[in-house]
Amino acid sequence: MSGPAKLAVELDRPGRHFGELFIPHSHDRSAYGRLSVPVIVIKGGAGPTLLATAGVHGDEYEGQMALLHATQELDPKKLSGRLILVPVANPPASEAGRRTSPIDGGNLARSFPGRADGSLTEQLAEGIHRLLLPLADALFDFHSGGSTLEYLPCAFGRLPADAALAGRVLALMTAFGAPDTIVMTRPEASATLVSAALDRGIAAMATELAGGGGVTASSVNLARAGLGNVLAHLGMLEQSARDNPTRLLGVTPSHFLRAPGKGLFEPAVMLGEKVQAGQVAGWLWNAERPELAPEVLHSPADGVVVCRRVPANCAKADVLLHLAAPITTEQLLGK
Repeated sequence: MSGPAKLAVELDRPGRHFGELFIPHSHDRSAYGRLSVPVIVIKGGAGPTLLATAGVHGDEYEGQMALLHATQELDPKKLSGRLILVPVANPPASEAGRRTSPIDGGNLARSFPGRADGSLTEQLAEGIHRLLLPLADALFDFHSGGSTLEYLPCAFGRLPADAALAGRVLALMTAFGAPDTIVMTRPEASATLVSAALDRGIAAMATELAGGGGVTASSVNLARAGLGNVLAHLGMLEQSARDNPTRLLGVTPSHFLRAPGKGLFEPAVMLGEKVQAGQVAGWLWNAERPELAPEVLHSPADGVVVCRRVPANCAKADVLLHLAAPITTEQLLGK
C-alpha cells in the first residue's frame, strides 16, 4: 500500500531543478493544506546518484545550511551523476526549532520505513522511503547534536553485516574528512534513514557536527567541505578527495553515562578528554534537597568524551556523556 506522499520535481533532465515532496495535510488554518518538503535535483553527466538529507531533526542546523549552500553553488556542468538534496526533511520541526514534529510529536529519525496510514511524520517517512531512497546509490544524512547535545564533529554511522557493503560504508565515512570517524558497533537506535538505506543495500552514512542549539563557522564549513569530499570520493566531482587524517572510534552501549535520576549535572571532564573506567565524570545535584551532598558519577568505560549533554538539568536515563574508544579498520571489517 502506497502512502499519500507525491514527488513533484524533474529527476532526469540535466540542470538544476526545484520541486517538492508533498503530503495532503488538513488542519485548522488550511482545510486543503499540504506539508511541502523542498527537493532540489542537480543533474550532470553520467554517474551515480547521491541522496543528501538534512533537517530530519529540526534543531540540527549545520547540514541544513550546508545543503542550502550546495543548492546555490554546485554547477551541474561539473557534476558526474545526480545529486538529490533535501535540505529540510522535516519542515514542521525545523520551523519550530525542535527535534520532533510539533504536529504529532513524531521523531522522523525513528520512523522509517514509515506507514502509509500512519501519522503525518510516519507518512513523511514512507514518502521519503518510497519515492527518494530507491533512486540513490548512496545516502548522506546530516545530523548534529541539536539543542540538547554537543558532539566532537565527526562522521557517524553503523556497518551492515554484509562485508562488501560495510567496506563501502566505512570508505564513505572516512572520505568525509572529519577529525573523527565514529562507528556504532552495536547500535541501539533503529528505524533510522541510514538503517533503512543499508537494508536496501545502499551505502549510507550520517554525521554528528557539533550542535548545542546553534552553529559555528567551523562546523558549517566542515559540513560543506565534507559533502564535496564525498562527491569526489563517489567520482561525481573532478576534484581529488582530500586525504584528511581521521581517527577511527567505536561505540558500544557501555560507552554511555546516563543520569541515575533527575537533577543538575556538573561535569568533571571536557569534550575530547580521555577518561578511564571508574574515573569521576561529574556530580548530580538535587536542587530540591540542598542539604544532600551531590551524587558522584563515574565513567562507565575507558574512552574519549565525544558527546556531552548541554542543558545541566536532566531526568533519569538522560545521556550525560557519550564515550568512544579507538578501533581499527581490521576490527571493524573483521579482517
